[in-house]
Amino acid sequence: MSERAGHEVCIIAHSHPDFSKGGGELAAHRQFHALRAAGRRAVFVAASDVGSSYAATRPIEQVMPHGPDEYVYSFAGIAEDRLGWDDPYRRRQLVEFLAGLGSDTYHLHHYWRVGVDLVSDLMDARPDANFVITLHEMLAICLHHGQMVKTRSRELCRRESPLRCLSCFPDQTLERFAFRKAVLISVLRRFDHVIYPSEFIRTRYEEWGLTQPRASVLENYLGDDNMALPRAPADAGRLAPRFGFFGQPTAFKGMDVLLRALPLALRDDPGITLTIFGAEREDVLRLFPTLEPVIEACGNNLSFGGRYDPLDAVDLMRSVGWVVVPSVWWENSPVVIQEARRAGTPLLVSDIGGMAEKVRDGVDGLHFKRGSPVDLARAMVDAARPELRGRLGASVRDVIGRDEFLAGLDLAYAPRLGPVAAAAE
Repeated sequence: MSERAGHEVCIIAHSHPDFSKGGGELAAHRQFHALRAAGRRAVFVAASDVGSSYAATRPIEQVMPHGPDEYVYSFAGIAEDRLGWDDPYRRRQLVEFLAGLGSDTYHLHHYWRVGVDLVSDLMDARPDANFVITLHEMLAICLHHGQMVKTRSRELCRRESPLRCLSCFPDQTLERFAFRKAVLISVLRRFDHVIYPSEFIRTRYEEWGLTQPRASVLENYLGDDNMALPRAPADAGRLAPRFGFFGQPTAFKGMDVLLRALPLALRDDPGITLTIFGAEREDVLRLFPTLEPVIEACGNNLSFGGRYDPLDAVDLMRSVGWVVVPSVWWENSPVVIQEARRAGTPLLVSDIGGMAEKVRDGVDGLHFKRGSPVDLARAMVDAARPELRGRLGASVRDVIGRDEFLAGLDLAYAPRLGPVAAAAE
């Protein structure tokens, strides 16, 4: 084994997949395993909801082991917005732990629940280390959960400015927005390299002002599971009218748009079916109570698959003819698109942001107008044709392989680390 195999990467995430199944934490954990499989020494450190809740009422260690070279930490003591720390003692404890790992590279997958003040302190404590961040979302740009969707009208926001932000948050001040941006951008500019999982989000951050660090676009890696398994040819005739939604019922995922589109599509093609994977009927109605008559009208053409393990996502996607991603916000690089492409299942996606970038309209999927049940219904009726399902399904390819992903990390980690290939020698 070469000398380079002793280099170590510390991956820091805002949660652990054992406690939360979001795309950012899954991407971070899969990177950890990909590096280790390539012969790299890597450690994974993630925030823990469970530990933080426990620490609110009982003494607990700030950092706890959670598996071989894996740790979880309590973020009790962090400020309400999760971007900084109210408790400097707890922040210092975590900085000392991270700095003490002696890693050559610290790769963050978020600053939320980590704290930009902690990041700055860690950079000061380890000036000899390389610092890299993957920006999965736009929280630094937008106070509205990073969605860049206007709070009152649900219209898309295309550019940040203090007055635009004030129109969404009238209880704030122009000074606070200016200070928030100054603090966040000053810390992000200190990173040696920024990784963006899509060209879309790179453009957004550069327009915002983040132009100083080295940067690259590198798709998240889905992991090795099922990658080498051959896919049986899809039965386009059987699968074409079967649609599936995968994810949680949130206000931004567009499930209400999809459910309103289904009865419209059924008027033209009564053979269309839709399965909601990730929620039960009751979950949807808690968020969208006015949709009950719509759900009732769909009858047996609509079913609810309930929650699923992300490890089962690819197999579930092979059971439907199309995966629908109707999000009403921009998205960046939705993991559901990666999973569908690995399954060989074409997609119907909103025509904005990372969705429109990742799915090629008329090649391996179809676009429809964001937030429009009418246009989504039109796309579903078109997609239900077996010949279109067969043609587009044959064009679906996996997003990124392990070698390409690791080569992209080499670029981000240079000159601290050499080629991954050398690590396995």
